[in-house]
Amino acid sequence: MIELTEYERMNSGYFQSKHCSEQWRSFIKVFLEEIYKTGGEQDACAFLRHMGARLAHLHPIGLYDSIEELERSMNKILTMLDWGWVKVKPQEHSLEFYHGAFPLPSYGKAEAEREAKIFSAMLEGLYHSWMVALGGNPDLLVLTRKAVAGVPFELVYTKASRSY
Repeated sequence: MIELTEYERMNSGYFQSKHCSEQWRSFIKVFLEEIYKTGGEQDACAFLRHMGARLAHLHPIGLYDSIEELERSMNKILTMLDWGWVKVKPQEHSLEFYHGAFPLPSYGKAEAEREAKIFSAMLEGLYHSWMVALGGNPDLLVLTRKAVAGVPFELVYTKASRSY
């Protein structure tokens, strides 16, 4: 688990140097609403996982000797994309990703909750593809444990299956 004070410090630093661009806010909002309405939650999430994997191929990470170096590389790419930050925490049989300051286009609570869920699917595809590129087992998954607007998303790279 990431400490709240660390989360607050990281978000504060991020938002001091970045912001969610208004020019894309309406487009992303409509795009996500239409994907969700047209395909339903399961298909929308599958499509966004695929998009995340494609983004990982456009923005590859190199091989690193430490989690800290890997995290720095991931954060360099996320900063360039203006997608927030990630903290990587190794566990005994998994890797945990805490992703904060993700730019969600909506201001309303209901829309932001749905967007957090489907944007976390994009992160699942991004992180999974990066792990496989580093030599990880492609049969392992990156799964979202928690995706709530305003707090870091919690994802885990582990041996598991999707619930839907």
